[in-house]
Amino acid sequence: MSSGLVAGLATFPLAPVQGWAPSTAWVLVFGGTALLPDLDSASATASRTWGSLTGALRTVVALVSRGHRQGTHDAVLAPVAAAAVVALASAHPLASGVVLALIIGLTLRGLSLTGAGALGVLVNLALSAGGAWWLISNGAAHTAGLPLVVAGGVLVHIAGDFLTEGGVPVPVAWLFGVDRRLALGLFRTGHTVERMIVAPALTCVGLWLVIQCVPIFDVLDWSNSLITTS
Repeated sequence: MSSGLVAGLATFPLAPVQGWAPSTAWVLVFGGTALLPDLDSASATASRTWGSLTGALRTVVALVSRGHRQGTHDAVLAPVAAAAVVALASAHPLASGVVLALIIGLTLRGLSLTGAGALGVLVNLALSAGGAWWLISNGAAHTAGLPLVVAGGVLVHIAGDFLTEGGVPVPVAWLFGVDRRLALGLFRTGHTVERMIVAPALTCVGLWLVIQCVPIFDVLDWSNSLITTS
């Protein structure tokens, strides 16, 4: 989630969006979809977002992708497949609603991991469904940048796993039974280096990018205008 947020902030100046709401959505959705590849694991945050609903989705994803850190972690196929699903879903409001709800649910789940407040499964599901309905009602089903940001979040996740000892599969080759992994092996997932060095570093980079994207003087001017208006 943290790496996704940092990537969202880093790409913010190039984002094909305008205004505070779409810009904020760009960053948050980047963070939420960075959890998407782990829908192939029963113990992952993504597969536990909506309890048995995402658990059932995890079963399908794991079957198609041939297990954890296989197809959903293919640096070539996974981003393309994720973007294609989102693009195809835009053809029907119901499909768009389901996809948008899942993205919102992952984002809310991810934000809870960053300390923004924990949400139960039912609350998350209700907010996700309500948010998706609102977005569809306001024409978000055909948002041009959504497939791009989803693909970006997936790619960020894969890049992060490439740094770990577990690594990622050789792109496309896993389809033909090749079990070779690509990994820099800099640290183990969930262990000391990640918790004590990588996570704080991502936080610092994220804060620096926030300052770059939102200069403090602009924030002060905005605050003063609100006070004056009141």
